Amino acid sequence: MQEIFCQVDDIQLLGNDVYQVKLVSDELTRLPYSAGQYLTLQADGGRWIPFSIGNAPEETSHLELHIKLIPGHELAELIVDQLKSTKQAHIQIPMGECVLRDGPRPVVCIVGGTGFSPIKAMLESAFAQQDPREFYLYWGAAVTSDFYLDELPSQWQRQYTNFNYVPVLSGDDAQWQGERGLVHQTAMSQLSDLANKDFYISGSEAMVMAVYHDLLGQGVPKSQIFADMLDIKREMGETV
Repeated sequence: MQEIFCQVDDIQLLGNDVYQVKLVSDELTRLPYSAGQYLTLQADGGRWIPFSIGNAPEETSHLELHIKLIPGHELAELIVDQLKSTKQAHIQIPMGECVLRDGPRPVVCIVGGTGFSPIKAMLESAFAQQDPREFYLYWGAAVTSDFYLDELPSQWQRQYTNFNYVPVLSGDDAQWQGERGLVHQTAMSQLSDLANKDFYISGSEAMVMAVYHDLLGQGVPKSQIFADMLDIKREMGETV
């Protein structure tokens, strides 16, 4: 792990409340990381805040972050304001062990909200390496604006024959024409032979744990389910 200072190259609002931040530094080409890993960013006051890296390591010109503003939680807004005003970021990189593994099985990615960020990096890396495995992305959201980069996986589905994208809405929206319900339940109902697939879960702690336990209940081995939250709990001595 290394500490470096980056410059803020771009900040864009995606949807209603997600900021896409691009960081640049001359040191990035010398900092290897794996798709799916995260970094920590130092907030005013010295606290280090984790953010998933949202682009593949094959793209070494910048680091991409997805920062969601949540009502009642001021930290994300403070971070965005800090990045806008200072145009700099002090980061630690890389962190995390939830990376895309090689293997013979199809890969199923189940994400909620900005949990799309590390999965985006994994999929971009897989496409760059021409990974022949079948990839599935199930992206769950409560409102349609939470599919803040929906056009990107839609484009991938048109471009790559081994990629399948299913957005799933859990909230009410009379205009929505796609799948409805809980994202992982939709995945489990549509996919066969679950025990012969690798699963990558990304989202809130509650979402990750619910998906994890339901997959175990369907006979998926623990060794085929990957999530940062599972790694963190194991490091803390919890049995999962």
